[in-house]
Amino acid sequence: MKSCLLSLLILSFCYGHAQDTIICHFDEQLSLTGKKQSVYPGKMTAHDNSWEAFAFYSNGNVLMHGFFADKKLKLKQGLYSIYYANGNRRALTYFNNNVADSIFTSWHINGQMSDSGVIEQQFRTGLWKTWYTNGNPESEGVYINSEPDGEWRWYHPNGKPATIEVYSHNKLQDLTCYDTAGNAAGSNCRIEKKPCPQSAYDFEAFIIENLLYPKDALKKGIEGDVAFEFLITKEGKLTNINFTNEANTLLQDEVVRLLKSVKEWEPAVSHNRRIDYLYTYSVPFYLPD
Repeated sequence: MKSCLLSLLILSFCYGHAQDTIICHFDEQLSLTGKKQSVYPGKMTAHDNSWEAFAFYSNGNVLMHGFFADKKLKLKQGLYSIYYANGNRRALTYFNNNVADSIFTSWHINGQMSDSGVIEQQFRTGLWKTWYTNGNPESEGVYINSEPDGEWRWYHPNGKPATIEVYSHNKLQDLTCYDTAGNAAGSNCRIEKKPCPQSAYDFEAFIIENLLYPKDALKKGIEGDVAFEFLITKEGKLTNINFTNEANTLLQDEVVRLLKSVKEWEPAVSHNRRIDYLYTYSVPFYLPD
């Protein structure tokens, strides 16, 4: 009889704890979803006043580890971490009632720290620093309500200064530019510029002047928006054309033709530094009335 009671107690204990951990599934936005819509497998464990959840890559490494206030995992409450597929942590912060509210830290895929600062009620505040993948500083300055304030310093990848910028109420008040050797070069340099075909005023003007409606699409009455993204490297090279919506291939082919017709691209500029830039755009193809 004692043996039977002991067995029942053990079974009850194991069953109770098995119910605490649940296999679950996540979509691309890491929201809880059904098995048919699953992109990432996961698991969730009930605690006294919260749920702890994990999402996993196909290789078994952790993608997300976070704490939530509800079983549907809609209300982030506590530590929340994102990881790269190689196992290195990507970002770490703390949520209070679904609002980021703590020290925020992020890392490059090689494990080198990328960003560090404080988020208060979803706003960046106080001193923020960023670093390149090689460990050299990229920027440092102060935010007030996510707006730059006071002196900000930006650096070239070799560690030399790129700009010293002074802000007041989110408006640039003073600018000193430096070349890649660290020599002062006056105040005539770009803070922000998107990539552009070298002979065009800007990318939108280039699209308007050069986009053609495919003849076969016209004959067949095909129309619609074509959403796409493409990467222009800091060397001015076009790479990685991706379509981000469902559109007819005739219309997509015209977008590819147009992008590849550009012989030279002016790369994007950020704080007097050439950078890689992922451009997102949407082109409307609509038949004339």
